[in-house]
Amino acid sequence: MRTTQRKAREVAEREHRLLQQALEMVARDGLHNLTLGRLAAEAGYSKGTIYNHFTCREDLLVALSTESARRQSRHHQIVAELPWDGVRALYGLTLAYMRHAETAPALFESSIAALAESVDALASPERLERRSLINAQMAQAIGAVVERTKREGAFTHPELTPEAALDALRSAVLGYAVTHLLSHRFTWGKDDDRLTVTASLMHGLGWPFVDTATARSVQHVIHDIVPAPTAKESAPEPLHG
Repeated sequence: MRTTQRKAREVAEREHRLLQQALEMVARDGLHNLTLGRLAAEAGYSKGTIYNHFTCREDLLVALSTESARRQSRHHQIVAELPWDGVRALYGLTLAYMRHAETAPALFESSIAALAESVDALASPERLERRSLINAQMAQAIGAVVERTKREGAFTHPELTPEAALDALRSAVLGYAVTHLLSHRFTWGKDDDRLTVTASLMHGLGWPFVDTATARSVQHVIHDIVPAPTAKESAPEPLHG
């Protein structure tokens, strides 16, 4: 292996370890306590080494949100390729988003924090570009599912466009995930309530209602696609591109 290739691999592996360490710190101490200085101390590196990877705390947040987007994009692509009708596939995408928030709460919380415009203003352009590319891949999978519902005649809202309905659904699911999955103060009485509420949201926005039996079968598949971690959140895989 050439020297440059070996060095690049070493840098990628070190960043892999740093991202995992950052996630462990968020899970243990809270996102507000995540700083580059603390990350350096926890990981056993100098601050200079940390700054060689991340230009600032905001750059680290974007790196974590990129990993979150990469996982979600992979899940969404799998769901989009299942032999389901458009409505079930869209319902599956919705549940997959919630499942990601449940199974990787520290990663999900970091990705929410990285949505702030103040983060974009300080993060490096390279980090932002990498995240944008992955988000575009995810949006493509979602868009393909919405187009399927249109072709199948399943979207029937008299006033909203499918794009506006999708934006509203995405916002509602994001709000649910933040409110109910990041805080123990807010919980549903039982799991079926979440399925029914999600189906009701979709129905109100113009798609057919998904009955409980169908919802459970979709959820079962989603749990196979996005399995719960056995002990702690799994390490983020190195990002490429």
